Amino acid sequence: MIIKEFQLSEVIRKDPLPQFFLIYGPNEGLIRDDILKIIEAFKQNKETDEITINGKAVDENHNIIDEEIRSFSLFSEKKIIHLENIKDKHLQFFENIDFKSSRVLVIIKSENLNKNSKIRSFFEKHKKYVAIPCYEDDVRSIMNLVSQFQSNHKIKFNSDIKNYLIQNLSTDRLISKNELEKILLVIGHQENQQIKLEDIRVVLNDSSSNSLNIINENVMYGKVNQVSKNLHKIFDEGTNAVAIIRSLLNYLVRVHKTQIEIKKVGNFDEAIKQLKPPVFWKDKDNFKNHCSKWPTKDILYYIERLLEAEYMCKTQSSLNYEICEKYILSVAKKGEVYFN
Repeated sequence: MIIKEFQLSEVIRKDPLPQFFLIYGPNEGLIRDDILKIIEAFKQNKETDEITINGKAVDENHNIIDEEIRSFSLFSEKKIIHLENIKDKHLQFFENIDFKSSRVLVIIKSENLNKNSKIRSFFEKHKKYVAIPCYEDDVRSIMNLVSQFQSNHKIKFNSDIKNYLIQNLSTDRLISKNELEKILLVIGHQENQQIKLEDIRVVLNDSSSNSLNIINENVMYGKVNQVSKNLHKIFDEGTNAVAIIRSLLNYLVRVHKTQIEIKKVGNFDEAIKQLKPPVFWKDKDNFKNHCSKWPTKDILYYIERLLEAEYMCKTQSSLNYEICEKYILSVAKKGEVYFN
């Protein structure tokens, strides 16, 4: 069956919870949010194993999905199987799977799937399996996101600020949430404080000229030594490690969105018209180079790694600068492959 994103909360309250989900679309942040909601509903605070199987592993062992569904650790009550890079050719290896136990959850994460996709069609027609398309956020979605942000953090935005955010936040949930979190990092967490529109403009528009933008550029071009120097400089200035990671994370998501759009419209100039906020004119050539030279699979890989780094920084605050440097430099070293 196919459900809309707003129906997910109702679906995951069902008992039993559906055991097979397909989550796809261009909205990377929304996909991640939905997966986390499903996982939380499934785990119910019980010890759970999580494994990832990619398409290459299925090519090498056609029975691997079925084998993993049937096998359990002695120390875990439940198991989650993440399937990635799964193509139509792999459908034959899981379309007849028999879930003999309710202790297993399988989630396929995919980029946008057109109407001809066999996997998409399979999930949409199946009565027990769930397909969730995650399209780009529209005005209503962004309004809801801003309202939820205000409520969670007891922040008051006047109508001018709300309108500005709706017009300038990204259509990708991950970028928008990171931009809102950046506002928190800059203005602080004081409850019920009044925020000025100019404060918001400064926060959302500083990426075109500040040191984080310079780091992003050097990382993508693989200038490892320069990135290391840049990092230590802003560490000394007291820049928050999470803010550094999020800045690069946002940049990678924007590259990924543009790469997807290029496939649709055929050229870079048309593709970047869809980005919000728009690419600053001085950054356009660099951004074009990064979109063309970096493979999409590597962009997606490092998006996941940076999300991992952000989580580690929040849970191991005493090591956040070490974690930040390690992960940022790992991206730069990959950039070195493509530009040096």
